[in-house]
Amino acid sequence: MMKTRLTLAVLVLLTLLITACQPQGAPVPQDPLEAVKVIADKQNEIKTQHIDMNLALSLKLDGLTGDQAQAAALFKNFKAEANINGDVDSTTQDVAVKGDLDLGPLTAFLAQGEEKLLFEVVKSGDKTYAKTNVGDQAGEWQEQDTPLPTDSESKDNPLNPEMITGLLKQSSKAEKLADEKIGDVDTYHYKVTLNAETLIDSIANLAKSTGSGGDIDETQMAEAKKFLKDSVLEVELWAGKQDLLLRQTKAHFNLNLKDIPDMEGATALIDFLLTNKSTKINEPVTITAPK
Repeated sequence: MMKTRLTLAVLVLLTLLITACQPQGAPVPQDPLEAVKVIADKQNEIKTQHIDMNLALSLKLDGLTGDQAQAAALFKNFKAEANINGDVDSTTQDVAVKGDLDLGPLTAFLAQGEEKLLFEVVKSGDKTYAKTNVGDQAGEWQEQDTPLPTDSESKDNPLNPEMITGLLKQSSKAEKLADEKIGDVDTYHYKVTLNAETLIDSIANLAKSTGSGGDIDETQMAEAKKFLKDSVLEVELWAGKQDLLLRQTKAHFNLNLKDIPDMEGATALIDFLLTNKSTKINEPVTITAPK
């Protein structure tokens, strides 16, 4: 009897150990690029979320002369930053967000002496309401009609979820990074590299497939590829292990532009970083028009 109990105890212990060692959560392919494609497709399941977004831009212009010299002085080391947070309902296409914008030396001019430009935007139904802290109507809601887009117009939007998913799925390179916890969620962490030339082709092809591409100028595309050849386009993704829904996204675009048309000898270094954290995914949200 003692031997039987001991055997059962060992079996239970082994079962617990095996269970603990098995990967938990939603399965993803071992190949990072294939894993990113699976994760990209899962984002269509997000209906509502709370976003907390930060955008940072730096711009350096060199080599400008003549009439462009004044712009060169203003943008020689230009920096701007924006913060946006609020609720988004993808099903109804309603949003309720607020934020602030700092445009460096331009802030004092545009914000009329304020340190930052503050704003709130609410879209509810076919109306959009916005207010800022500057101007003759500072602090007052301004109303504007916003008809809901048709299915074809929604697809024409180059930033609609389907097109963004398509771009991620055409990534040229992906790597698996160390897993991290975002808030209280365990996540898979990937970094995606988008080849600039391939990205331009992908955008053009996706636009054509949705009927929004029109006549694409091949010469302009060739010029764009030449300008972007030294650019870095990277996106980091943090996807929840249980559902593969994105809890954090970080997009880094470093554009090194040389031989700018009609600006012989001019160069531009543009660095753009966007970080977004998503919480309360698919939880009920109520977005109503301000009173």
